[in-house]
Amino acid sequence: MFYSLLLLQGGLYVFWATWDLSGDYAAQSLSEYRQGIGLRDEGWCRNYLARYLVDTRARCWREPASIRGRTLRHFALESLDSGSWEEIHAGVRWLDAMAKQGEDLRPQLLPCRPRIQKLIEALGWRQPKRAIELRVAAARIVAHLARDIHLAQFPGALECISSLLQTRGPDNKLILQGLLILRRLASDHHNCTAICSSPGLLRKIMAPLSSTHLINDISYNVYWAFVVYRTSKVLYKLMQAPGKTSRRLRREIYSNKQSMSNLESILEHAQESTGLELEELKRAAMGILTQLAGDLSINLVMETKKKLIAKQLQIFLGDGEEAATVFNPLRAWAGETLLSLLIKIKSNTALVMNSQNDIVGRLAGILDAKNATTYRKIAANILENLCAHCDLDKQWVKETLLPKVLAEILSSKRGTPKNKVSQPSNEENQQIDSPPGDEENQQNSAPRNDGETNNISTQQDDIEIQEASPTTDQNKSSDGGNKQQSTTTKLTREAFLSLALVILDKLVSVDDFDNAVQKEGVGPAAFVGKIKTIIEDNCQGNAGSLRIVKLCCRIAEPMMKRDQYAQHFRNTGFVELVSNVSKNMSNLESCMLLAETDFGLKKTVRPTLSDLKNRALHLVG
Repeated sequence: MFYSLLLLQGGLYVFWATWDLSGDYAAQSLSEYRQGIGLRDEGWCRNYLARYLVDTRARCWREPASIRGRTLRHFALESLDSGSWEEIHAGVRWLDAMAKQGEDLRPQLLPCRPRIQKLIEALGWRQPKRAIELRVAAARIVAHLARDIHLAQFPGALECISSLLQTRGPDNKLILQGLLILRRLASDHHNCTAICSSPGLLRKIMAPLSSTHLINDISYNVYWAFVVYRTSKVLYKLMQAPGKTSRRLRREIYSNKQSMSNLESILEHAQESTGLELEELKRAAMGILTQLAGDLSINLVMETKKKLIAKQLQIFLGDGEEAATVFNPLRAWAGETLLSLLIKIKSNTALVMNSQNDIVGRLAGILDAKNATTYRKIAANILENLCAHCDLDKQWVKETLLPKVLAEILSSKRGTPKNKVSQPSNEENQQIDSPPGDEENQQNSAPRNDGETNNISTQQDDIEIQEASPTTDQNKSSDGGNKQQSTTTKLTREAFLSLALVILDKLVSVDDFDNAVQKEGVGPAAFVGKIKTIIEDNCQGNAGSLRIVKLCCRIAEPMMKRDQYAQHFRNTGFVELVSNVSKNMSNLESCMLLAETDFGLKKTVRPTLSDLKNRALHLVG
């Protein structure tokens, strides 16, 4: 019995010694992890680890299996369930450090509404002891979750978020985080309605844009430039909400003369003595003015509309010195917003034609293969609208524009993009409704006047239009690289096919089109083969591929009426191919017809593929 007790005591001693050593190892590991996630307070981290170890030991004694897989993240998340603000603060601080390093907290937080409610309530915490630190950390986490938050589920949320905009002085970072939260909440149109209906909130959001000293302030105060930038982004997103909410907001902005004056001044603003680049603010102002100009219920002053279109063209076309081979987000955004105006209001094409000399010639020059893919796509879409709604020189179109377009369509190789790799955005896929900038990779805290921040970040608040340089990712062999190449090829090909169809429908005869094809060194058999190959490359069921297939069928249709082409369409099984693709994409077409909607800026639903198949069957059998 004595030796048995001695052995038991020895075993317990070894266990306890091992536990202490594991605690030392954990402390060392925590120190390394702390530095990795950016926590500088080593003393606080050690205290936090001690609490974690005490909690883990207690759980181990009660139920050893309960600690399996338990990490510091779980401990921090459970801190939000505490009734003590001290515990909540510690947990929020740790979760904030993890979120800043790109760790996704949404799977653990979103299913638990009480924890999100605690985080939102922390935004309005006014206790003097470490209140600012807690509010900033909580704001960053809420911003991380904001796109998936529905305000109707969290009573009092807008009051807490609004309190962030009341901060003054050195707590400027709370204002920036508050505006970022609102911007991301506005991704849901129900949230937009709640934001615009909240008493006094809209007035706070608009206050920077209505300032009489805005231009002077943003020129010499980088903090204020960020505030105005984020304010503009919130307003832009709210203006896109469907229904009365956005219409009322657009009218309110338009009726505020100071806001309109400031928007126009920002658009004309270049650079001040501080060296502060204002491209982001220009893009934000351009987006708001485009929303106003595209609203038929607002009688925007013609002079303002002319200035906006002229500025968009000036930026997109460049000044002759900036090469179109070098991608610039501001330049791309100017072209996208101009395109949205042309699509919404057809009469704007006349303003484009009258704004500068040789507009169509300069746009056609951007179509060259050496230029950035995004520019080429935008230029093709703008030219399509001008061809459809303006009286262009048909001889110039036949001799210059059409050969350039056909050269791109007929020379593209199967599965291989002809020019540079684009880096599409990770969410809204470069649509107009997605204005500049979002994921807060490097700007979760306020900027500092210490030389580290000398421009408006291009990574904030929205999804950015992006493109790699000509040499970026050229040698990628991974699936991701191939996917980007495929996306780029599809975007460019769709734009050129659409432009070719408009030229064929509006400006040239079928004979002219046939002659232009043959001048490219492509006979009837090769032309049919090229069209068939493009369709085979786009058999997958998505809206972009569906549109490319339909464009090919509509371009092929008038050529089928010519005997030398009809024979090749018949012999290559073109109708059978279109029939098979129609079956594969029937579910997608049905969904689009049922929803009475369309994808993107182009019309895709009509005519249906079955209609196009029947037309081809009638022509070639």
